[in-house]
Amino acid sequence: MSRPLVVAAHGTASPEGQAVVRGCADRAAAALGLPLPAVVGYVDVCGPTLDEVLADVTDPVVVPFFLASGYHVKHDVPSALEALPGSTLTPALGAADEVVDALADRVREVDAEPDAVLVVGAGSSVEAARAEVARVAELVGSRLGTATATAFLSGPGPRAACALTALRIAGHTRVVLATHLLSPGWFATKAQWVAEAGGVVATGPLGTHDLLRDLVVRRYREAVAPSSGHSHAEGVPLP
Repeated sequence: MSRPLVVAAHGTASPEGQAVVRGCADRAAAALGLPLPAVVGYVDVCGPTLDEVLADVTDPVVVPFFLASGYHVKHDVPSALEALPGSTLTPALGAADEVVDALADRVREVDAEPDAVLVVGAGSSVEAARAEVARVAELVGSRLGTATATAFLSGPGPRAACALTALRIAGHTRVVLATHLLSPGWFATKAQWVAEAGGVVATGPLGTHDLLRDLVVRRYREAVAPSSGHSHAEGVPLP
């Protein structure tokens, strides 16, 4: 019997943002050929909560729909699964090839030949999560053959406006602000404001890209594979 797919997301007050998450989850479930629709649970801002949706499923595979493994991925999502025997938690999306390629595609959609890319994430208090974003920026630069920088819209780390100014001072004239976000919402709007104020173009969120669906599918398949060999938090049943 197929195990249910649960997509754990941050949450947003934006109906459009919620629709992006729901759409990606539905397309992943369809690609997997699951008999039941995917379930989406949120850890902040909106409902249904992850706790609520997990109460109604058995033996789920839970995919954290997060671009970096910050506090929610490290604490909130695993905590919600502690009382659910047989559940499996996959890694978050992170710096997977699908994320890097999707972000590179978004850049190409707005400028085929940029000379620099500023990758802007929402931000995190977790240093390792910010390092994941920097790693994505590095890989995107390799894909596109451009200089890159990383900035954040909240929390510690470089601010987007300052990083954009630094790229200008360094002589870059065709800069793209690559929005390292999954869906429309407050942070995506803020990124657009920064881009407009800086006279550059911002890319759209990543959640509607087919490669993000493919990554959710891959996370699920790796989690249920008999020889996955993953650790407790990376694709084997929780006790």
